[in-house]
Amino acid sequence: MKKNLLISFLIFAQFSFYAQKEISFYRVDTIQTRVLWKCDKHNGDFKLQSGGLIVSKDNYDILGGKFIIDIKSLRVMDMDTAQYKTAIIILKNTLINEFFEVHKYPYAFFDIQEVVPLGLNKYRFTGDFILHGIENCISIDVEVKRKDNIIEIKSDKFKIDRTDWGIYRMSPQRPYSDDNNDWTVDDIVELQVLLRAKEE
Repeated sequence: MKKNLLISFLIFAQFSFYAQKEISFYRVDTIQTRVLWKCDKHNGDFKLQSGGLIVSKDNYDILGGKFIIDIKSLRVMDMDTAQYKTAIIILKNTLINEFFEVHKYPYAFFDIQEVVPLGLNKYRFTGDFILHGIENCISIDVEVKRKDNIIEIKSDKFKIDRTDWGIYRMSPQRPYSDDNNDWTVDDIVELQVLLRAKEE
């Protein structure tokens, strides 16, 4: 119940901010939207819990948006499930429970604060990215396609340093006392967003 109230409040607050403009709300299709990740030898994706875009009715410009990423939805996609089923479960549980500590931080959030046109349907989204309870500002270059009442967004691949969000487990920089120093995980994580949203 609290989770649903939080999601509704975040979306409503964004919508209310632009109440003086002629705007439309595009709700994210959580089935077809993914956040792809790659780190060291592994890759996979996350699903969105919810989210939406605020779009101008005058010229269909994207004005802002809020998104909630479900960390528990993490998938490992580079290993054959039939051959490495147990290894995938162990890796997923390690990432979810030890890296992301989902019992404390079950969701990540991205709030678009600025949209800058780059030409040829390309834009730069700048906003606050909250992960592992820590907020940092990031910029993402994206390509936007519009068809009827559907918006599709494909971001360029971009990199973050997980330690900027306090995720130090197995880090080469600052391993935990119980980490095996011979087994480290790269601090740099590559991400890409594939998003689809529909006008309400």
